[in-house]
Amino acid sequence: MAARLAVRFVLLFIPIVVSGFVPLKAQSAAPGTTRDNLASAYLRMDRAYAIADSMGRISDSTRMQVNRTFDRATLSFFGGRFAAAVAAIDSSVQRLAAASGVPSPPVTAVPALSQFPGDSRRTLRVRDDVIIPMRIVAPPALVASKRPVGVLLALHGAGGDENMFVDAYGQGIAARLAAEQGLVLVSPTTTPFVQSAEPLDSLLALLRREFRMDSSRVFVMGHSMGAGAAASLARARPAQIAAVVCLAGGAPVSVPGAPPMLFIGAALDPIIPAARVRAAAEGTPTGRYEELAAEGHTLMVRRGVLRGMAWLAEQRPR
Repeated sequence: MAARLAVRFVLLFIPIVVSGFVPLKAQSAAPGTTRDNLASAYLRMDRAYAIADSMGRISDSTRMQVNRTFDRATLSFFGGRFAAAVAAIDSSVQRLAAASGVPSPPVTAVPALSQFPGDSRRTLRVRDDVIIPMRIVAPPALVASKRPVGVLLALHGAGGDENMFVDAYGQGIAARLAAEQGLVLVSPTTTPFVQSAEPLDSLLALLRREFRMDSSRVFVMGHSMGAGAAASLARARPAQIAAVVCLAGGAPVSVPGAPPMLFIGAALDPIIPAARVRAAAEGTPTGRYEELAAEGHTLMVRRGVLRGMAWLAEQRPR
């Protein structure tokens, strides 16, 4: 479990050829580097980036360099250059720590205990052959209030898992903001939602049994492959979804009754270029496009979630 979060996370950087994008050379790191080491390096990066960004201490030049280094390091990992990837990530962690003035705490494993009250590990049985691991964060105070609760379905990128939006992606900022907005966060493994809308039907049925659910406040947010899945769900079940946020990904949605959709691209993204995200928004009658400057494919998620959650709070029941 300790390594699974970040190791599988790294795999979301699909091994594609990116024009003009040269992987780092394998040097300056100890031999014998493993996937576990890379997992810990990612968690150190996620924490350092979140701390420095929240303090407003990342200059544009530092942000650009760190994002480019991180995306290049990940592609180096795909080339089997684990040591180079870890060394590059850790050099960026040190740069961020210097920028914020706050040393990045050492991270060697995913925390055993959740930082969020009401966090539970569950499984969703869609069919006997489709069982989906998921994290549900239902703050006890929210549930005890007896008020109808909304839902934020958060879908990670390819190769990630159900832990991404709770333990990573900006130190789980989506879970914190969801609680502040009276939403139960559901973070499942994404792949079944890419393949079919049936898991959404099963999930909503489960949530209605367990919570007093406000069906007019069912939101979907996805990153990369998860953004594509979010768009597919909006296309297949437009009446069940109030609004969608697509981060560094997505696809056009033009079905009748499509929900409002916010597409957020990252200017430095070498995996899914911002132009592709913009094109998806332009092909969506209810779509809106915004772009984050000086951000790459994955580190953009923290700022993307902040903007996306603010936008979701503005949406009114349809």
